[in-house]
Amino acid sequence: LERIIGDMYVKGLPVAIHAITSEMVETVVGAYEKVKSNIDNKLRYRIEHCSECPPDLLERIKILRPVIVSQPSFVFYSGDRYLSIIEPEIIPWLYRFNSLLTVDLILAAGSDAPVVSSPNPLIAIYSAVTRKTQKQQLFNPIESVLPYQALAMFTTNAAYAASEEDVKGSITPGKLADL
Repeated sequence: LERIIGDMYVKGLPVAIHAITSEMVETVVGAYEKVKSNIDNKLRYRIEHCSECPPDLLERIKILRPVIVSQPSFVFYSGDRYLSIIEPEIIPWLYRFNSLLTVDLILAAGSDAPVVSSPNPLIAIYSAVTRKTQKQQLFNPIESVLPYQALAMFTTNAAYAASEEDVKGSITPGKLADL
């Protein structure tokens, strides 16, 4: 993984790696840490999902400063299933939107469609703000975000994650009408 990331950086290509479990997030963070220390490169690098992020990993991510791209709709569509099958001690580390924003990371969002049943960003924004599942159970509500933060996850922050903030993400003269 370190070799692949290093090769991408040398070629001037940004890197985005899917990491869901804490073990995979730790693997990705470790690889980024090693490669970043050896390459002077301003390219953005991303962690897709970052679904399970215990405190020790959050601290490392805070220092590393990757862009995190998560999917708030998973809380809505999969939250009831998560609450029934995932160990209770892991639930606090899932989809830590507020914690990621509190340490000043760029947190962008997407739908991950067709994995989830709807690409509708309004459901995901609702989910990020209320932290409610389809059955209206609360899913780690301490990780809820304010409405403007959830909106930014899908607009300005998503454009930043794609390195398109100069042309997308906000209603600004000269930008595309593509939010």
